[in-house]
Amino acid sequence: MEPETVHASASGVLSVGDPLDPGTSTHTPEHATAPLGEEGARSLLKRTPNSYVLNQAYGLWVYVSLFLLTILLTRNLSRNDYGMYAVAATAFNTIAYIVAFGLEDATTTFVPRLLAEHGQATAAALIRRLLAIRVGTLLACLGVLLLSLPTLATFLAAIPTPMTVNMATGLRSPGVQMHVAPIAFWVLANGLFSLLNAVYAAVMRMKVVVIVGGLSQIFLLGLGFVTLQLGWGIDGILWLQGIVMFAGALLFAIWQAPLIFSRGASYHQPMAPVFRLGISAWFTNLVSGALLKQISVILLLYFSATLAQQADFNTSFQLTDGANLLLVSGFGGVGVSALAAAFVGKNYHRLSRIWQTLIKIETLLSVPGLIFCLFNAKNIVIALYGQKYASAGELFAIFLSLNLVVRMLGMTIHQSTLFVMSKSRYVVIAQWAGLIVVIVLGLYLTPRWGPAGTLVADGVARLVICGLMLLFLWKDLPLKYPLGFSLRVLLAVTIAAMPVLFFHPSTKLTLALFALVFIVLSVCMLMLIRPLSQGDVEMVREVKPGVARYLKWFARQ
Repeated sequence: MEPETVHASASGVLSVGDPLDPGTSTHTPEHATAPLGEEGARSLLKRTPNSYVLNQAYGLWVYVSLFLLTILLTRNLSRNDYGMYAVAATAFNTIAYIVAFGLEDATTTFVPRLLAEHGQATAAALIRRLLAIRVGTLLACLGVLLLSLPTLATFLAAIPTPMTVNMATGLRSPGVQMHVAPIAFWVLANGLFSLLNAVYAAVMRMKVVVIVGGLSQIFLLGLGFVTLQLGWGIDGILWLQGIVMFAGALLFAIWQAPLIFSRGASYHQPMAPVFRLGISAWFTNLVSGALLKQISVILLLYFSATLAQQADFNTSFQLTDGANLLLVSGFGGVGVSALAAAFVGKNYHRLSRIWQTLIKIETLLSVPGLIFCLFNAKNIVIALYGQKYASAGELFAIFLSLNLVVRMLGMTIHQSTLFVMSKSRYVVIAQWAGLIVVIVLGLYLTPRWGPAGTLVADGVARLVICGLMLLFLWKDLPLKYPLGFSLRVLLAVTIAAMPVLFFHPSTKLTLALFALVFIVLSVCMLMLIRPLSQGDVEMVREVKPGVARYLKWFARQ
């Protein structure tokens, strides 16, 4: 990896040796800085691989720790108390969505570009304004929650959308009313933590996130056990989650102080584009994170689906999303920052190169796991949930196959690229089209196919959203979608999964053994089919020369 530092320039820059990455201070002279312009963009891009690995490791640890917390709660709370906690946690998620306003996406989109084009002081000026907006929003939200929660519920109920009505119902729940104070503090802490986390992703310094975030989850598990043993119940856990997150946000702020309080900005970013992107991202996150599923659930209820059918639908939906995101969640924030750095100087060729590279990496990381789950869908469901959920296996396979195509097409990468190009309105157009498709197709298929029809409607809606965003990008990017690469990877891992037709793994042990066989066969088939080109190898060599030498076995001559 090439050094990230050169001699200081006259303009403001981000010091590589500052507390944003303490690991560099002992090896880098104090005057060493990351340059502006093209060199600054390349400096940020070179941090992307390490940032992804660190972010991915942190994301996996968060998944594991939240699973352990769920086990801790279910074993130490009664079913009624755990149900009450679930209601409170759902209300927290709902409120967190409402008050986010896409500021995290705005941070990871604008800060890298300002950092490379105008220097540290200019990026810091935008960060301070975003923090001020977030603090003001959170304080207003705190006042509403503590003083006017019924009024907020009435306001949401007046908006004629399925999600807002569902939000209003959740806010009116007695469980929320009883625990409103700790929920409000948790929302405050989460809002600060997530925005400061986005700042780290924007400057590609994820080491601190891993340290602070990882330790926060460890403290949450340890203190959560103590809290439950002391009999402090739901309130104790809710307060604890808020306190741990607030402490993490405070550590983030202290560590980021040299960046946040940098002065002498030579340029001030107009806020109108920032707000437009933030609102578009806010709507997009609502649609993809909650609204599509809420509409599907409402369709099932409207057509009188049984509780067993609803359980199968929920199981297949959650398993698919988990498999879809397991190995690519590390690109959250980091991928947007890489695209933003690539677009410095409105360099469309470099942007399209990074766009294409991210699609290839996501395909290579996610498709093998999705194919493995697709060929073993029913057995995976039975192994995880028992024989009584066997009927969910077919639903899992149906929804997984549609999401496999969406992942290969690079939906999340297209969305981030449109944000970076200041074309967020096209993302909103695609999301509205997806909403229309899921409603119309769901109304037609659900009464005929039941939960399978609802899942097909949701999957087709995602395909429509992804296809439209790819179409919107087509004329602006010199490099096009890497269809040949994606088909070669798909062919290789599909052949590697074929032994399942003869060897039927049905237990957790046999599934694990077959997974090892599948990994070995996938590597062999990828070496035979060779999906990479020499251009891909050269791109990796620019960033990670040590890795490039191993890729020659997977590249065509």
